[in-house]
Amino acid sequence: MRHETFALLASGLALCGSTALAAYTDPSVLTIEGEKRAITEQYPIDRLRADFENVVVETRTPWTKEGETIRFRGPRIADVLLKHGMANSTSVQFIGYDNFTSEILLEEIETYQPIFAIDRACGSTDRETGRCTAEQEFTPLSPEEQGPIFLVWPYEQLPTEYVPARNSIWVWFVVAVRPVE
Repeated sequence: MRHETFALLASGLALCGSTALAAYTDPSVLTIEGEKRAITEQYPIDRLRADFENVVVETRTPWTKEGETIRFRGPRIADVLLKHGMANSTSVQFIGYDNFTSEILLEEIETYQPIFAIDRACGSTDRETGRCTAEQEFTPLSPEEQGPIFLVWPYEQLPTEYVPARNSIWVWFVVAVRPVE
């Protein structure tokens, strides 16, 4: 009996472990974690488009050329945090698909209103190559563009000391958000 109980416990732990690991296997799904890193919600890209107001931020990034801007679209991070009870946290962590983790103060998020960019504006090259149709305004972010989910800030509004000192706030391939405990 004791041997069976141990086997059952071990298989349960293995299942829990694989569930936690499975949470980050799809870079096109944003996982929201709560207390003790328990998964509270998962948002495939289509749900991020449907469940939240998607806003446009036209900005450069620390990696674009001077004067070059990109129009990104996606939900405000503050809206996602509010829906999941994290609006009262002091800070939250954003985890990238490669396990890169950036801790960002909620005050920064409220002040600068970054977004989970999931789309970018179509350009003439996109239409020439067939990535966008003539009527299409936005296209999903590709991995080469730090997508499918990219934490984007209004670059020109950030204090000068943020560049490059705080480039870690521009999280690529975001797969999870969790409150700091």
